[in-house]
Amino acid sequence: MNTLITVVIIAVVVIFSAGIRIVPPTKRGVIERLGKYRRFLNVGFNWVIPVIDQTRYRNITERMTNIASQEIITKDKP
Repeated sequence: MNTLITVVIIAVVVIFSAGIRIVPPTKRGVIERLGKYRRFLNVGFNWVIPVIDQTRYRNITERMTNIASQEIITKDKP
């Protein structure tokens, strides 16, 4: 009986830990359940259903881009 309880507890811990997702502040997470959009993940600790839910991450940090200088023409410029 004790062995059965131990096996069940270990299985629950493994399933729970397989669903943990930690989203850093510089990324955005999205949950897809069986290939369809489900919800966005909040920053920090999240839990999803293992195997059924897929997590995709997207980087949302700002990127610097070099743009050639442009001449601006306004009415007050002679």
